[in-house]
Amino acid sequence: METLYHKSGLSTDVELIQKIIEGETALFEVLIRRYNPLLYKIARTYGLNHQDAEDMMQEAHFTAYSQLKSFRKDATYKTWLTKIILHKCYHKVNYGSGKYEESDYALINDNATFMHASSNKQDTERVIMNKELAAILEQSLQQLPVPYRSVFVLREIEGFPVAETAELLNITPTNVKVRLNRAKAMLQKQLEHFYTAADLYEFHLRYCDDIVKKVFQKIVESQG
Repeated sequence: METLYHKSGLSTDVELIQKIIEGETALFEVLIRRYNPLLYKIARTYGLNHQDAEDMMQEAHFTAYSQLKSFRKDATYKTWLTKIILHKCYHKVNYGSGKYEESDYALINDNATFMHASSNKQDTERVIMNKELAAILEQSLQQLPVPYRSVFVLREIEGFPVAETAELLNITPTNVKVRLNRAKAMLQKQLEHFYTAADLYEFHLRYCDDIVKKVFQKIVESQG
């Protein structure tokens, strides 16, 4: 399925959805891989640990697949899928028995590159410093209240426009701007010069295969 993913990498979401609905079910793998990083970041934003985040991702993908024919294209698939996982995360946090954690240092990307880290100076001391910095960044973000953390992730890390962020979180555009400014103010200013948005909550590709496998298993079981 790896080959399938790379061959279909240039297809738009709408094109893929149409082909999947027409019977090319295997192409759903492309959508799973394309949005795994997004779903993982959102799940972790709500305080879910790694395992619970993976479970939530699988549920979101399966729900999207099950309702694919109802996708109306008035919004992007990315926005539609984001709404699905936001709803599930909210429900789990407020009504479920989720497991939470401050941070999971083992999931920090060992190859994370920061603005002030020179590629020509990747000595042991530099690597250790980058790992520690990544851990501090994730921990700092986890300490923000969820309303501010969720806005920060959607706007700064995932790049959603203000209007879409407001719609996804059911708040006003003004509140989005206010919460984002407060979120930035809460983060330690001395760290703001040392990160790129993509470094936060990095979803390792090695987890992607497992998510694809489990989602397709669930699809097969539902059809049996």
